[in-house]
Amino acid sequence: RLHAHLDRLRDVIAIMADAVISRVAATASYVALGYLLQRVGAVKRDDGRVMLRFVVQVTLPALLLHTLTHSGPLFGPGTPLVFMIAVLASAIVAGGSYLLYRRRPSYERGLLVGCAAGVNLGTFAYPFLEAVFGPEGLRLAALYDIPNALIVFGIASAIFATEERNTRMEAKERSGKHDDGGVYEGEWTGMDAQGNQYKQGVGVYTYPSGASYEGQWNNNVKEGYGVYKWAKGGSYAGEWKRGTFNGLGLRFLRSGKFKSGRFEEGEFVEAMDMEKSDGAASKAADAAKEARKAAEKSRGVQETNAQAASRIIAKTLTFPPMVALILAAVATSGGAGATAPGVSALPEVIVSLIAPLAAANRPLVLVTLGVLFQPLLPRLQMRVVANFLATKYSLSLVAAAAATAFVPPSFGAIRFILAAIVLMPVPSVCVQYAAEHDADAVLAGCLANYSQVASLVFLCALGAFSASPDPNAARWLMPACLLGAAGAVAGLGFLADGALAPVKMVFRGKVPGGSKEQAAELTKKLKIEISKPEPGEEGSGSAGPTVASAAGIGIGRRRASSADGREGWTGRIA
Repeated sequence: RLHAHLDRLRDVIAIMADAVISRVAATASYVALGYLLQRVGAVKRDDGRVMLRFVVQVTLPALLLHTLTHSGPLFGPGTPLVFMIAVLASAIVAGGSYLLYRRRPSYERGLLVGCAAGVNLGTFAYPFLEAVFGPEGLRLAALYDIPNALIVFGIASAIFATEERNTRMEAKERSGKHDDGGVYEGEWTGMDAQGNQYKQGVGVYTYPSGASYEGQWNNNVKEGYGVYKWAKGGSYAGEWKRGTFNGLGLRFLRSGKFKSGRFEEGEFVEAMDMEKSDGAASKAADAAKEARKAAEKSRGVQETNAQAASRIIAKTLTFPPMVALILAAVATSGGAGATAPGVSALPEVIVSLIAPLAAANRPLVLVTLGVLFQPLLPRLQMRVVANFLATKYSLSLVAAAAATAFVPPSFGAIRFILAAIVLMPVPSVCVQYAAEHDADAVLAGCLANYSQVASLVFLCALGAFSASPDPNAARWLMPACLLGAAGAVAGLGFLADGALAPVKMVFRGKVPGGSKEQAAELTKKLKIEISKPEPGEEGSGSAGPTVASAAGIGIGRRRASSADGREGWTGRIA
């Protein structure tokens, strides 16, 4: 009889799994459409970001306001329990993420912890939960979304803003004088595994003599377009490569004359009409303008903690989805809302205005997800994504186990719905937060994209198992299964982190015979001398600086003299 019962259960689960997958596939077809439009070039990713902004600023607030002002079945005796589960789950996931990422630089910590705070319901889960669990899934999601929205639009936003401020404060501390007496103010990269950060983006470097460079940087090296000004007069505006003039540009002399044309390694090699180099000079002027803005921004981190807190709170309270939540709370407070299901607490005129926008949220957000989806990533970025996904979903499974422990098996599919909601993906609005707070918006988009795929897998599994819930099952059975899944996900994350780790390469010189004495003798034969500053550096009167980084980190050159008298130039990392 046990085998017969297991066979019937297996058949029921298989049938329901097929039904769940078919419903999810039908809903996901919108995502596939968006991705197809992006691949054929009909819609670009920049268009997808505009669409996402429209969703967050218009259709999502309309959906929240429209859903939450319909009382009746939305609120009931179980409301405090759902609210408590939402807060508990977010505390477990965000708090655990902070403990794991607390030693990361603020630039990266804010992104990873902020993306772990709350889940994506309004711009992802609603259509899928409705497809899998029906109206009951949508009702619980809307109820769960009240505290979740406060977390996403309040706490997550505050995390991004706070860590951005910390990053600026750190950048301001770093932008003091370098060893050579120069000062850099501008943008920086995130911290690498060795704890180093480099000039990246745009910034201003002021030399001890009063000379300055305003423009673009790449990995601590002047690269792109920029303007160099000599302390005694004269300037260069144009292209830069390897820390010196390379490409088209304009060189203005103190005498009032100018050189227009092509430069190579800081030397003027080909004269051209001014029209040909004017484009590069204009781009250099634009880059210099942006560099001055970045420098001013790095100097402007002077607000107190109280001022920063008030600014973050004001920005959070004026965020459109948060405004929608506040309006819904006011409209339904004090029994003002209608008690009949489907009847709104808002005036009919307002309902008629927001209802079409609320209805447009589902297809628009799904198409937007497809437009923004980016399946291929660099290896190192994929390692960060894999590490984050393993962290988020192992902690989310622990939170789901804690949530289902509060709900008895007699509640049937409600336990599975709550577990599925806890396992929903990274909020899409985190991409906008990252862009607004100078974090890595591309990485934030990748975290959101891949978490959506993972959430769909968990959603289909929970939907299939919810087909025939056993009301007499032991209360601890489902939490135990979720904890086991959390351990499995953490193990997979550990394996993925090792597989995606960068390959360490060690180069060992080989001397014939392997003798240490021979190696020492060979070392003496090669005499290394640091060359004098290139023409145009401080104290020189030629075309311009050729040392890549004023901070002493970059690309330089050295002269190598071998025992047979041959000379040549070799690269070095300074």
